[in-house]
Amino acid sequence: MKDFILIILAVIGIYCAFRYLSLLYAFRKITKEVREVRQDLTQNQILHLPLPNRHLAGLIGEFNNTLEEIQKERQKYEKREKEFQKQIENISHDLRTPLTVILGYLKYVKNKEYVVQDKELREILDIIELKGETMKNLVAQFYEFSRLNAGDYTLKPDKVDMSRILRESLLGNCQILEGTNLEVNINIPEYPVWVMGDGAALERIFLNLLQNAGRYARAHLNIRMSETEKDVSVSFANDAEELSQETVSHLFDRFYIQDDSRNQGGTGLGLTVAKILAEEMGGTLEARLNEASSGPEQKSKSVISFELRVPVINKKRTEM
Repeated sequence: MKDFILIILAVIGIYCAFRYLSLLYAFRKITKEVREVRQDLTQNQILHLPLPNRHLAGLIGEFNNTLEEIQKERQKYEKREKEFQKQIENISHDLRTPLTVILGYLKYVKNKEYVVQDKELREILDIIELKGETMKNLVAQFYEFSRLNAGDYTLKPDKVDMSRILRESLLGNCQILEGTNLEVNINIPEYPVWVMGDGAALERIFLNLLQNAGRYARAHLNIRMSETEKDVSVSFANDAEELSQETVSHLFDRFYIQDDSRNQGGTGLGLTVAKILAEEMGGTLEARLNEASSGPEQKSKSVISFELRVPVINKKRTEM
């Protein structure tokens, strides 16, 4: 009788050990699958039952139901996002045509003799033209953003002289800084700096960074280009008042505009577009904040630096 009881206990022990090890194996398999699913929620993945067990089957079923709901919400979000991008593109396209016509007629009227002789009228038309060009640029940012997000903006990487593009961009858009009273320091190599990039994309990045500095810089703007063995770096650094790390962390978010600058003609898309273009070329665009010292009676000041990095393709320097 004693031996029989020992045998029964041994069988029960083996069974319990087997169930324990089986459940341990099942939970390890489920944990591994959950990690794989979490790494990429865009895939329509489900969890599998490692071994027959009604309790585990109920748990797996609830997990899979939750994943299915997440996938449905993701699909709805993607659909809404595509519709939103299409609406932006359509609105931008509808605004570009009349703006182009208006600016064309303004240029035509400004050349009339009676306008040239009337100083007050000429100043009024100059203001109208300036505001029209600002609106045209804002519309262009909306249009570019919608195309970039939809994947319709195709870059054409080629060997380009980044120093030349930066110099021409600064010269062609110097009016952005007119009237700002900024102290501008520029340090750009006089020789070609070759990178594999898209010339038009680089021009847009430099324009957007220059416009950002024109809106938010207080007294200083430093533009500097430097090279390493791996990449070329262009830095736009300016002083700013009362910036925080929290604000800087949102600067590349679409439609993000600082509360005290909503009346300066920004869309909150300029830096977003610049960052996307940089990444499309295999580069990066980052923002860094450094606290600057100030007197006890002065507002706290900071230095914000936007650094564009583009991979270099050839370190050989040639004469311009």
